[in-house]
Amino acid sequence: MRGEKWWKVIYFIYVLKMGGSVLTDPDQIKKTISTIQKIVSDGKSVVVVVSALKGETNKLDEIASKLQIDDKADRAEIISMGERVSARIMVGALKANGIDAVLIDPQDELWPIHSFGDYLNADVDMDKTKEDVQKKLIPLIKNGKVPVVCGFIGINEEKKIQTLGRGGSDTTAVVLGNALNAREVVLFKDVGIAFSGDPKKAQNVKALDELDVDEALALSAGGSGLIHYKAFKYLNTILRITSLEAGLSSGTIVNPTNGIGVSITAKDVSMVTIIPEYENSELIEKVTSVISSIGSQIYGILIGSKAILLYVSDKPDLYQKIHEGLVNSGIAKAVSIMPSLSEITIKSFDLEATPGYLNLVVAPLAEKGINIYGITTATSTIKVYVSTNSADEALNLIKQKVEV
Repeated sequence: MRGEKWWKVIYFIYVLKMGGSVLTDPDQIKKTISTIQKIVSDGKSVVVVVSALKGETNKLDEIASKLQIDDKADRAEIISMGERVSARIMVGALKANGIDAVLIDPQDELWPIHSFGDYLNADVDMDKTKEDVQKKLIPLIKNGKVPVVCGFIGINEEKKIQTLGRGGSDTTAVVLGNALNAREVVLFKDVGIAFSGDPKKAQNVKALDELDVDEALALSAGGSGLIHYKAFKYLNTILRITSLEAGLSSGTIVNPTNGIGVSITAKDVSMVTIIPEYENSELIEKVTSVISSIGSQIYGILIGSKAILLYVSDKPDLYQKIHEGLVNSGIAKAVSIMPSLSEITIKSFDLEATPGYLNLVVAPLAEKGINIYGITTATSTIKVYVSTNSADEALNLIKQKVEV
């Protein structure tokens, strides 16, 4: 045990985030208290993160808008009050039920979360935050106390309040889980599990017991509202989505394993250009079926008004087989192939929320005269196709410009 951090060895820390959907009224707050009591009585160390009571942030934002309060620093102060009030309610209720809760407010000395950037969509300074979490929160946990942290909020170098973007309490919980080396980060929601679709819009949806981090991010970025997208940037521990009733015994588990970074993910790639003979809803299915029958892997697809481009793994006689399968069968008017390409993949958790990110990728290649044969994007991933002869140089140029 010598040389190891005590909280990694002895304590199982759970970060419990109580969202606005479960903080709706006194009865629901009582259920929340009961859930926390049960987890604490099981011998687990707990940090509680709270959102504003349901609808409060929207009300504060609406008031600020009607009064034309446009200064971002002032607006951040106003809309953060929902979480600050909610935290005080939670601390009082926990104390009334025998739990030694401690308020962690952004204007107190115990506050650990440091931020920078936009006042209404700030990022977290993890180095400073980790240092203060270990200095300020861990002694409280060691002494059996339950810190209750205002979600959604950071403090910048000027000691001013910033917010982490709407839905940012998820980010707060994940950041604390990261800094505490927590056993789990648990997001309590009114619907305590992820589904294959929106139950309000689709029938016979299936519960999802587990998602990997890429799947969860894709669903969140695609509008599911599962988890705030920015939270994924800081995720390094198991994340559980559950309900007050199910607690830690059920819900959806998100595994934090991921391949964040910049790397060459495929060589010997060929770009196949197809000029369709006709437009048909089944055209893509027929094209991909032919490619798959050859045994070639499809890495990416781009669809234009007059052409379809596919990036596929090279195979012997690929051109001849594609011509036979598509042109001779009447599916395509013509095909061409550009061989000897490589695929460079850039993965990061906040690509879609970072204006100009794509330019950071392509600009250094243009400056060095490296031709790009295609770009595909999907939530957390950008794929760039370049000549294999230029792939290593392109990789290094992108790594120098892109932070992941």
